[in-house]
Amino acid sequence: MKKFEYEILIGKSDPTVSSGVVWYRSSDLKTSLGPNLPKILNDMGRVGWEVVATGDVGFDSKTEIILKKEYHG
Repeated sequence: MKKFEYEILIGKSDPTVSSGVVWYRSSDLKTSLGPNLPKILNDMGRVGWEVVATGDVGFDSKTEIILKKEYHG
C-alpha cells in the first residue's frame, strides 16, 4: 500500500512584497518560501509534491494549500 506525507502552505500578509503575501510551510513557519506562488508550486512539484486541496484549515478566514507526495522512507 502506498504511503503519503502531507504539507500545508500558509500565506501570511506582507505589505513589503508586490503580491502582498509571503508563503510558508506549516512544518517550518520560520523560513519563508517567498511571495511567488507559481514558482513555489513548480519547485515543490519537481520534487514530488502535488496540490490536493485548498481550504481554510486554520479557521482564520484564509485559504491554505494542502499538498501530498508519496512517502519513500
